[in-house]
Amino acid sequence: MATLAYTPSLTTSSIDDDSRDMPRFAFAQIHGDVHLVQLADSPASALVAADVKVFRHEFITIFRYSHSTSVHPADIHVLYALDQRCALYEEDKGTVFLAKDAMAQMQKLTALSRPAGRYGPYARPPRRGRFA
Repeated sequence: MATLAYTPSLTTSSIDDDSRDMPRFAFAQIHGDVHLVQLADSPASALVAADVKVFRHEFITIFRYSHSTSVHPADIHVLYALDQRCALYEEDKGTVFLAKDAMAQMQKLTALSRPAGRYGPYARPPRRGRFA
Protein backbone atom coordinates (compact mmCIF):
# COMPACT_ATOMS: atom_id res chain seq x y z
CA MET A 1 0.00 0.00 0.00
CA ALA A 2 1.41 3.40 -0.97
CA THR A 3 1.52 6.29 1.48
CA LEU A 4 1.43 9.91 0.53
CA ALA A 5 3.54 12.47 2.31
CA TYR A 6 2.62 16.14 2.33
CA THR A 7 5.44 18.45 1.35
CA PRO A 8 4.78 22.16 1.78
CA SER A 9 5.51 24.26 -1.27
CA LEU A 10 7.13 27.04 0.78
CA THR A 11 10.89 26.58 0.96
CA THR A 12 13.43 28.31 3.14
CA SER A 13 14.88 30.16 0.15
CA SER A 14 11.51 31.78 -0.57
CA ILE A 15 11.23 32.80 3.11
CA ASP A 16 14.66 34.43 2.92
CA ASP A 17 13.73 36.24 -0.30
CA ASP A 18 10.56 37.63 1.29
CA SER A 19 12.36 38.71 4.45
CA ARG A 20 14.77 40.90 2.48
CA ASP A 21 11.86 43.14 1.50
CA MET A 22 10.73 43.62 5.10
CA PRO A 23 11.99 46.63 7.08
CA ARG A 24 14.79 46.02 9.58
CA PHE A 25 14.13 47.28 13.09
CA ALA A 26 16.53 47.54 16.01
CA PHE A 27 16.93 49.08 19.41
CA ALA A 28 19.69 51.63 19.13
CA GLN A 29 21.32 54.11 21.45
CA ILE A 30 21.41 57.58 19.88
CA HIS A 31 23.09 60.32 21.88
CA GLY A 32 22.63 58.27 25.07
CA ASP A 33 18.91 57.43 24.69
CA VAL A 34 17.49 54.06 23.58
CA HIS A 35 15.09 54.22 20.62
CA LEU A 36 13.32 51.86 18.26
CA VAL A 37 14.77 52.62 14.83
CA GLN A 38 14.25 51.40 11.30
CA LEU A 39 17.62 50.88 9.72
CA ALA A 40 18.38 51.93 6.16
CA ASP A 41 18.63 49.23 3.52
CA SER A 42 22.18 50.15 2.57
CA PRO A 43 24.88 49.27 5.11
CA ALA A 44 26.43 52.27 6.81
CA SER A 45 30.12 52.94 6.62
CA ALA A 46 32.25 54.38 9.38
CA LEU A 47 32.64 57.65 7.46
CA VAL A 48 29.11 58.27 6.13
CA ALA A 49 26.11 59.37 8.19
CA ALA A 50 23.45 56.67 8.67
CA ASP A 51 19.84 57.46 7.79
CA VAL A 52 17.39 56.07 10.36
CA LYS A 53 13.70 56.44 11.10
CA VAL A 54 13.07 56.94 14.82
CA PHE A 55 9.88 55.65 16.48
CA ARG A 56 8.56 56.84 19.83
CA HIS A 57 6.93 54.57 22.39
CA GLU A 58 3.22 55.27 22.47
CA PHE A 59 1.43 52.53 24.41
CA ILE A 60 2.51 49.15 25.81
CA THR A 61 3.79 47.47 22.61
CA ILE A 62 2.91 50.24 20.14
CA PHE A 63 5.45 52.61 18.62
CA ARG A 64 4.66 55.49 16.27
CA TYR A 65 6.91 57.15 13.71
CA SER A 66 8.57 60.24 15.17
CA HIS A 67 11.14 61.51 12.68
CA SER A 68 13.90 60.64 10.25
CA THR A 69 17.43 61.66 10.95
CA SER A 70 20.97 61.27 9.69
CA VAL A 71 23.28 60.18 12.46
CA HIS A 72 27.06 60.01 12.44
CA PRO A 73 28.22 56.41 13.08
CA ALA A 74 29.96 57.57 16.27
CA ASP A 75 26.61 58.78 17.68
CA ILE A 76 24.57 55.60 17.10
CA HIS A 77 25.09 52.17 18.60
CA VAL A 78 22.80 49.30 17.60
CA LEU A 79 22.11 47.44 20.84
CA TYR A 80 19.75 44.73 19.63
CA ALA A 81 18.56 43.88 16.12
CA LEU A 82 14.99 42.63 16.19
CA ASP A 83 13.93 39.41 14.55
CA GLN A 84 11.57 40.37 11.72
CA ARG A 85 8.88 38.14 13.20
CA CYS A 86 8.82 40.32 16.36
CA ALA A 87 7.64 43.49 14.63
CA LEU A 88 4.52 44.26 12.63
CA TYR A 89 4.90 47.50 10.67
CA GLU A 90 1.90 49.38 9.31
CA GLU A 91 3.76 51.75 7.04
CA ASP A 92 0.70 53.75 5.95
CA LYS A 93 -0.06 54.62 9.60
CA GLY A 94 3.56 54.82 10.75
CA THR A 95 2.87 52.31 13.52
CA VAL A 96 5.01 49.41 14.74
CA PHE A 97 3.63 46.68 16.99
CA LEU A 98 6.26 44.71 18.90
CA ALA A 99 6.06 41.27 20.45
CA LYS A 100 6.13 41.10 24.25
CA ASP A 101 9.59 39.49 24.34
CA ALA A 102 10.96 42.38 22.26
CA MET A 103 9.44 44.84 24.74
CA ALA A 104 11.07 42.97 27.62
CA GLN A 105 14.40 43.29 25.83
CA MET A 106 13.87 47.03 25.37
CA GLN A 107 13.07 47.48 29.05
CA LYS A 108 16.33 45.74 29.96
CA LEU A 109 18.32 47.86 27.52
CA THR A 110 16.72 51.07 28.75
CA ALA A 111 17.43 50.21 32.39
CA LEU A 112 21.03 49.35 31.59
CA SER A 113 21.58 52.54 29.60
CA ARG A 114 20.54 54.75 32.51
CA PRO A 115 23.25 55.54 34.99
CA ALA A 116 22.79 53.94 38.38
CA GLY A 117 21.77 56.76 40.64
CA ARG A 118 21.31 57.06 44.34
CA TYR A 119 18.57 54.43 44.42
CA GLY A 120 20.09 51.93 41.96
CA PRO A 121 19.20 51.20 38.33
CA TYR A 122 15.83 49.54 39.04
CA ALA A 123 14.65 51.30 42.18
CA ARG A 124 12.22 54.18 42.28
CA PRO A 125 12.89 57.12 44.57
CA PRO A 126 10.76 57.21 47.72
CA ARG A 127 7.42 58.99 47.53
CA ARG A 128 7.12 62.27 49.35
CA GLY A 129 4.04 63.66 50.91
CA ARG A 130 0.63 62.16 51.18
CA PHE A 131 -0.47 62.53 47.54
CA ALA A 132 2.89 62.41 45.75
